[in-house]
Amino acid sequence: MPFRTTVSAPTSGTPVTHDLDLSEDYESLVMDACDLLGETDCRFHVAGFGQDPWPVNVSYDLSSVIEQLPRARASLRRRDRAQIDFYGQGIERVITFAPAGDRITLTCTSRTGWIPDPATETARRSDIEHMLATLARDFRRAFDRACADVAAREHLASWGSDGRW
Repeated sequence: MPFRTTVSAPTSGTPVTHDLDLSEDYESLVMDACDLLGETDCRFHVAGFGQDPWPVNVSYDLSSVIEQLPRARASLRRRDRAQIDFYGQGIERVITFAPAGDRITLTCTSRTGWIPDPATETARRSDIEHMLATLARDFRRAFDRACADVAAREHLASWGSDGRW
């Protein structure tokens, strides 16, 4: 089963009520956004390396992925090696992306007793870049749907809109 990760927007258009004093640094914003999304029926799905679904959640695990996403995407655009660390307790896995031409070798390393099967797979570079771009876009859409007032704030208005962060 090939590695994949998706996020689905909340089904309700009812905004999440909050009293957050949002920070302006990226990591804190991601944590706040995922905390708010965690109060909805937003879903984060990860599968691959022999397990579908992975035991991930929105408030912590999605936050950890989204905070690493800009760096990983930038590395892959440069055709450099990248990693996304699912460091949450109980999941504790690292996906390493190693580009080689138009292919990427993905390696899953577990820091628990779970054993990936298989531990490596290859995919087209364009497919991986598309998956990560879609994850970024869908995260932004989920955030817009759940917290339009927060998403519209000046320092967040362009967040993810160019598909490159």
